[in-house]
Amino acid sequence: MRLPLRNATNRGRHARPLLLVAGLLASTLAWGAGTDCEALTEEDGFQPLAGCRWANGRLALAPEALASLSYDQHGLAPVYAAGGFHYVRADGRQLPVITFDNGPDYVVEGLVRGRVGARIGYFDTELRQAFPATFDFGWAFEDGVARVCEGCRKGTPDDHGHTAMVGGTWYRIDRQGRSAMDAETP
Repeated sequence: MRLPLRNATNRGRHARPLLLVAGLLASTLAWGAGTDCEALTEEDGFQPLAGCRWANGRLALAPEALASLSYDQHGLAPVYAAGGFHYVRADGRQLPVITFDNGPDYVVEGLVRGRVGARIGYFDTELRQAFPATFDFGWAFEDGVARVCEGCRKGTPDDHGHTAMVGGTWYRIDRQGRSAMDAETP
């Protein structure tokens, strides 16, 4: 037998806590089932990363996902999501990086090339931008300088899948992002 409700304030009084519990359970299950991402390990290659999903242009990582990653000597773990590589730190900081040699860019002379929108910037291993300049493309640092370009674009891939950057103005920068010397077009 169903009892009539005495007044409007009682309506939904028991349903709201149940909906809250159901929502929390669903959100926990969604985090646990999150496989929008893959962790890249030296031992096993690409592995689904539970507790990771791509949301609003960023990796959303559950604490369990962060704890499960294999961090390198720089404190960085590579994660593949949304068609590109990202470095992640144990504290959750993250940076989309360029793909180089079919993997995430290497840390060279303490810096890694990261994506800033459609441009390239240089970041330290704490994932802080090393200097404010961004470029259309840039090579890794070597002996304290890096070749960068403004106005260049991707060319046609060769038979091995390598794509040269063509056009634009090329020059070298030092580790503070200042022009170091002229460079010829690669």
